[in-house]
Amino acid sequence: MTPSIPFATPVPAPKRTPVVQAVHASKVPTRNGSAFSTAQRRDPYWDQQWVVGSQVTWATRNALQQRAQLGDGRINKRLLLDEATALANLSTNYARQARQNLWAVVDSWRTISAEQVAAFTGSASLANPMAQAVASSFAAGLLDIGTLPIALQQTPGFDRRALYRPANTDAYQKLIAPTLTYPERLQITGGYPWASGGQYDRHNVLAAELALRAAEHLAIGGVLGEKFSSVDLLAGSGLGRTLPKPDNRRADGVIVRPDGMRIALEITATVSTRFKEKVRRWAQLLVERPLETSGLTILFVTAPHPDRVESGRDPRKGVYQAIAEVLREFPGTGRDSPAARIGVVAWDQWFPGRHLLSKEFFEMRADFMLEPAKRGKDKWVSKSLLTDIDFQPWKDFDATAVLDNQGLLGATPFWFRVGDHTHLIGTPLQRAGHSIPTPVPTRPSRSRGMIAGQPRGVATKVNLPDRLRIRG
Repeated sequence: MTPSIPFATPVPAPKRTPVVQAVHASKVPTRNGSAFSTAQRRDPYWDQQWVVGSQVTWATRNALQQRAQLGDGRINKRLLLDEATALANLSTNYARQARQNLWAVVDSWRTISAEQVAAFTGSASLANPMAQAVASSFAAGLLDIGTLPIALQQTPGFDRRALYRPANTDAYQKLIAPTLTYPERLQITGGYPWASGGQYDRHNVLAAELALRAAEHLAIGGVLGEKFSSVDLLAGSGLGRTLPKPDNRRADGVIVRPDGMRIALEITATVSTRFKEKVRRWAQLLVERPLETSGLTILFVTAPHPDRVESGRDPRKGVYQAIAEVLREFPGTGRDSPAARIGVVAWDQWFPGRHLLSKEFFEMRADFMLEPAKRGKDKWVSKSLLTDIDFQPWKDFDATAVLDNQGLLGATPFWFRVGDHTHLIGTPLQRAGHSIPTPVPTRPSRSRGMIAGQPRGVATKVNLPDRLRIRG
């Protein structure tokens, strides 16, 4: 149940959007008890961290080594540790859990801010690129560190303003994986290959921010990063089924309702022919996977740079037109139709200003084309993704299993990972299909029926070592 929110007087939004009711994030209850909640992080949309058309400036291990050899500027020695020293730092038991959660978050979201990493993991030190876990990961060639181009300081961005991404190397497979136990590898990558290289910087950071805000403030069950938002997991092997043909597409993230309904996120800043084709492929997938057997819905979030919008290049109208054109190819507005399962919302409808959360955000309200016979805006109907879409899973579809299993992943927000989740994978013996052998008593007549391995007297139950367990 959504808590009572002290909404302020309607906020005058930019001229492109209507006036909306909103409240500052600092006035809203949050699950995130760390120092990196929504109100304390930089706002990646309204803080204008990106200039139109710019990209993050990335530092890699090899590039920094080359600069050091050329004597080009002062470079922190922590970032250029030799491989053996860096690996020793990354193998120690000190802060092992936080370090592995760092890798998990970066692997899952691809490009993410240092502040967002601290928010996901609950480890404030990870917001500092010079922290041992981050700097040694950089020195080992596992992570790249980025700085925002708008910063004009002499040494910009190597602080909590930094961004992280997986380096395009084989460092994880070559150096890190051999030092990990099976439960640790599962927490970091979910059992899938490590993601090498980054993608679109601003795009990925906005997707992570939206997921974090939803996880902090909404009555949802969980969130998943890009790595676990593939078409195969949403509509193929994740449902115990096989796709007709391989599909490498991924949503930008997934929000999961408490009943297991999936809301796949697609962040878009422009409209193109490729965008229309993306909508068409999602619509076709929804036709093939009914809601009751997949729980899948799609939400397009328009998030152009504010400068583009103010200069009259708001893509919102084009997004609505493109989606409407595609949906005409899939007629019908029933509960299983693409029209009823593809929504669209603008970033500034949910977040109309810096650290502001609108009433529409708390309801996850978006527009659906449910009146196709009408013209213009009248064909679009506002619906809440939290309450207005009825989802009744098919009898053999365990829709909430994803919520039960999210505790296994280090990329899951730390407040969803509380407790010991080792039982989900069992002990090494159980995974091998064996149990602890119980010896036959040498003198059965004198046996008291004590079970081998059980504690006696003041002894407590013997547990697995930490590295063989999965705990939040």
